[in-house]
Amino acid sequence: MKRVFILIGIVLMFIVNCFVLSAAKTVNLNGTSWELSEIKQNGLNLQIPSNTKITVSFSGNKINGFSGINKFNGTYRIRDFVLSTTLNTTLMGGSEELMNFEMTFLDILQSSPRISYNANTLTLKNRNGNTLTFRKDSNNNQSDSNSLSNLTKELSGTKWELVKIDRKEMKDIFSPNDDGITISFSGNRISGNSGVNNYFCDYIVTAGNITVGTIGSTKIAGPDNLMKLERQYLEILQNAKKISLTNNKTTLIFTTDSGKTLIFEKI
Repeated sequence: MKRVFILIGIVLMFIVNCFVLSAAKTVNLNGTSWELSEIKQNGLNLQIPSNTKITVSFSGNKINGFSGINKFNGTYRIRDFVLSTTLNTTLMGGSEELMNFEMTFLDILQSSPRISYNANTLTLKNRNGNTLTFRKDSNNNQSDSNSLSNLTKELSGTKWELVKIDRKEMKDIFSPNDDGITISFSGNRISGNSGVNNYFCDYIVTAGNITVGTIGSTKIAGPDNLMKLERQYLEILQNAKKISLTNNKTTLIFTTDSGKTLIFEKI
């Protein structure tokens, strides 16, 4: 009888140990959001493009985020501290530098990296030593309205048409039936049509100063004069430093440090 109890005790201890080990290998990222703070490839730290917020969020078995130009989403699974993902992305284009960075980020994210994390830091490291390091997204628990400036709130949900680019009148280029160049605002996101292609980016406004994130766009060709105008428009928008509303908030002006301007009227 004594031997039976000893055997039962051994079995129970084995079961408890298995349970403890299994629990120790469980990583729960559900309900968390993270912002990329460092990326390392082939032993070298890569520079994260300025004004670009790379993010990843976990909810249930779903994963989503922003990889620099495109949004991604899909499913994920964690087993023995290894992250497995199946991702889909939008198919927008951007600068070669940002496209290459985005590809590197997504490659590491999808390479079954090993997870290590604490309350404020998440690290994903694959077998080649390539690493993504994230910090807790500080805006995750804030409402959009609380994290946006007053001007950003005013602009959110509005659409504007370009009427003048660096003293050049758009009415001399586009006919009244043409759509022209437009810009729309949604939260801290900008989108619109730049004459031929659709474009998009993030932006931040602080006390009349604007920082425009890296602009991405579709890659459609058009007439030479419109392509030239599009390049000029996107260059000024990318380098804009000041933003203001005038004429009873019906005119919107972007200004660069060199004094080049984009003037819009509300649609």
